[in-house]
Amino acid sequence: MELFLLKLVALFRPVASIKYAEALFDVLGIGLFAILFAAVLMKAALNKSLKLSLIDGVIFAFTVWCVAISVTYYEGTKIGEVAKLLVPVLSYTLVKNVVPDQREYTRLLFWMIVGFSVPTIVSAVLVVTGSQAGIAGVMYWTGVTRWEGAYTNPHNFGHSMTLLMMTLVLYVALRGIPGRETVGVPRMIENTLIGLLGIVALYCLYKSEVRTAILGLLIFAAIYLYCYNKKLLVVGAIGLTVLAVATLPLWFATLLPELDMRRRGIEVESMSLGSGRPGLWMHDILVIAERPIDQQLAGAGIGNRAGFGVAEDQVYGHNDWLEIVTQTGLIGFGLFAMLQVLLLKAILRIPGKERYGFLALFFSVNVMMFVSNSYVWRIQVGHLYYMMLAYVELRQSLRPQVEQITMTNDQDNSATLDKFERGTG
Repeated sequence: MELFLLKLVALFRPVASIKYAEALFDVLGIGLFAILFAAVLMKAALNKSLKLSLIDGVIFAFTVWCVAISVTYYEGTKIGEVAKLLVPVLSYTLVKNVVPDQREYTRLLFWMIVGFSVPTIVSAVLVVTGSQAGIAGVMYWTGVTRWEGAYTNPHNFGHSMTLLMMTLVLYVALRGIPGRETVGVPRMIENTLIGLLGIVALYCLYKSEVRTAILGLLIFAAIYLYCYNKKLLVVGAIGLTVLAVATLPLWFATLLPELDMRRRGIEVESMSLGSGRPGLWMHDILVIAERPIDQQLAGAGIGNRAGFGVAEDQVYGHNDWLEIVTQTGLIGFGLFAMLQVLLLKAILRIPGKERYGFLALFFSVNVMMFVSNSYVWRIQVGHLYYMMLAYVELRQSLRPQVEQITMTNDQDNSATLDKFERGTG
């Protein structure tokens, strides 16, 4: 039952990112997560077995800390934001205790992709047809239409498309390992559908104009190709550069509006580049540094993006790491950073080519978290990201079993050979 519920989450979380279903999933999704969490605890109690590690210990410590400061600083806390922060990381522990093997994990990715295909196709139709329902508005000063597709805003749209393309790569990479076939769809048909969905997602990503998501995809591709085939990376980089130069008039003003203004002779301050991120980050750092020690340690309250209760001390965000500091304090920041370090160490222990995709995914997401508010409170992608990361420990827990089976087979073969040599076999 737990595995079935988990697959429902994998299927419906992307579907529920559609703007018309988001509010509904805020209720049903938390309810489904609670049922799944209870089912895992009941199974653990009956079997007297629960797979836990140092990573889970840090996740639980981070959870306890966030709940404690939410109760203590309840005036500045929003319960919904607490759930958006904690449900994704707790899902990591759930997935690795529910998914029994790599084959079922790959099936989980398959259902994520099926779920993603619905808002992706709907969004593409809205964009191609020029529907007003998919327009977010005219952003910046470019006069270019910015799209949100079927999502609630362009950022959810763009980051979802990037995560979908990274999921497609992971699925194909794991599916290609012998003995891990997942569904009964002919391979040629499946590859064709995956390729088409990837092209549609890439088109939607461009129309969202979310530069952070585009940067994340480029980093993912660069790291993956560097690990997988350096020659292919060089060829791809050259091809992408040629394409970018050839299509410069189509995307320069859209994706680099500040530089386009400078090209037209309009002065733009350095602190205003990147939608003003340098100025916003410096402001937030100064706000944190000037607060009393207790507020530095515990933050302003989860969900309290208005700051520390004083109008002139408002924090602006556009950086997940800074928001972790302002909302959970330096202690919360330390626990969250420790979690990332442990996840990276677990990824580096994955054997062979299986490691490449997860390494690229990890660094891509962490860069996006640094340059934007992307994967910490944006549950549309954060929830699925931590579910995907659970493989890093699932793979480690299966290694002793594989080695034991191999050793047993070797011993059986040796025994048979001995009998044959003695003339008794």
